[in-house]
Amino acid sequence: MKTVEENVNPLEFPILHMMRDAGSPLGAGAIGEVLESQGISISEAGIGRALRSFRQRGLLERRGFQGHVITDTGIERLADLEAAKRYGETLKKLMEKGLTQNYNVVDILTARRALEREAAYLAALKATPEDIAELENIVKAQYSGMEKNENYADHSAAFHKTIMKMARSSILSNLYDLIGLSVQWQDFFIGTFKMYNQPVNVSHEKVLQAIKDRDPERASMLMGKHLTDVVDNAKKLYLE
Repeated sequence: MKTVEENVNPLEFPILHMMRDAGSPLGAGAIGEVLESQGISISEAGIGRALRSFRQRGLLERRGFQGHVITDTGIERLADLEAAKRYGETLKKLMEKGLTQNYNVVDILTARRALEREAAYLAALKATPEDIAELENIVKAQYSGMEKNENYADHSAAFHKTIMKMARSSILSNLYDLIGLSVQWQDFFIGTFKMYNQPVNVSHEKVLQAIKDRDPERASMLMGKHLTDVVDNAKKLYLE
């Protein structure tokens, strides 16, 4: 597997990380020593070119002959890189479990999208008032969790499983369970939506409204769009 951001300078993460931790200006020589201790061998000229590139992007600021310090923009960029690394590692661990270990993430999520599009279509046709009330309560709980900055992965998992139940199709339910998309997967998905500033609750509410309106085509389309965002977010982090 490899990260999607192939154009990222391989020195970006280690240099920004050491700059943040240093708390004082660092020159090319000091940076080279730290990189060497991490098993990264590069000339001072190469480090200088990297520093100039990072400075031009606003990630670093030169402090005369003392060296460079990280900027607020650099700290934000480092946080993004750390999040991408963290979610990439989480995705790798999830891919090593159960049935999913034999397939890549795009295959799994594409299969999930096909199943859930059909489930949303059928749910709009078959949902009872009790089903809709249950789904409404789940969406409300999601919003509450989001407002309180709580983990709401279990509510997200419940939303999708409830729609699968509302479809009243045993074959769809069995295939969905076979893929094994657990709460841990939902936790990962929510993390990527937060990382890329995409409110997952809004997508869920739109699907809910289409089901309430008894509009199967729109429900299916909106679920497909929601899960396309999931696929795209995963692609940004990790691809085979």
